[in-house]
Amino acid sequence: MRIDFLKTFLEVVFAESFLEAAKRLKVTQATVSNQIASLEEYFGVKLFVRTRDGAYLTEEGKILNKRAQQILDLVDITNKEIRNSSEKLRGTIKIAASTIPGEHILPIIAGSFKKAYPDVDIEIEIGDTGSSLKKLAEGRVDFAAIGSLMDTQNIFETKVIARERLVVITSVNHELSNKKALDLSEILNYPFVSREHSSGTRNEINKIFTEQHIDPEKLNIVLELGSTGSVITAVSEGIGIGIVSSIAAEKAKAARLVDIVEIKNARNWRELFLVRLKKPEYPEILEKFWGSVKKM
Repeated sequence: MRIDFLKTFLEVVFAESFLEAAKRLKVTQATVSNQIASLEEYFGVKLFVRTRDGAYLTEEGKILNKRAQQILDLVDITNKEIRNSSEKLRGTIKIAASTIPGEHILPIIAGSFKKAYPDVDIEIEIGDTGSSLKKLAEGRVDFAAIGSLMDTQNIFETKVIARERLVVITSVNHELSNKKALDLSEILNYPFVSREHSSGTRNEINKIFTEQHIDPEKLNIVLELGSTGSVITAVSEGIGIGIVSSIAAEKAKAARLVDIVEIKNARNWRELFLVRLKKPEYPEILEKFWGSVKKM
């Protein structure tokens, strides 16, 4: 039995005529007759009684009439499901990320997206804000996840993905470790472990000092390092104090590597961003990812 024979059957039922059904289907009357004959042979019964006035269903034909449309509907549903399956979102999304969003925020976002689109691969390259933005500008990645916009708002489209604080960290036996908070000016009195110049954290720290009318160049920087993790390690070893993301600091404190001291009377929070180049159109996979990202 062929599926299209059921469509012919329903046309005859509707028209009550083999000739009219043939006209509607734009085939010959003989074709309609042969298809109905094939159905009758398949089921082993007569489906129509043909008279001068038209074609009318037999009792067996009435049974098929009840089921024929259901069968066709199920075939359509199955076809749609098969097409949807073959058209699943596939491909690779490349993201350059600075340390905090790359290690603490993006894994959550990427994990959620992978659950919805398991055939999509997501590659995350960890660096600093400067290198991440450079890769994005050069078209080597699709997105960048960063801790500071670095005065690039006019170049990129941005979306806030999280908000956090910047805090002072000290070694667990440091003289400041028991303090709850300190002024920014007090930080100048201690050796300071810093991120590199192209770091988003470094950029935000400079902003905080500048807003408090303190020259960040007065920081007693004894070591510049390329990741938040390396800053935490250096501080835990007593090389100096530092300012890092509260997200990373809390985890380091829980591991008893450092203590946390809040910053007094200063805007010490910052937003973390997902950014992309300003373009009129993006592939579906990238639009889906961009649209799925919400502030945490």
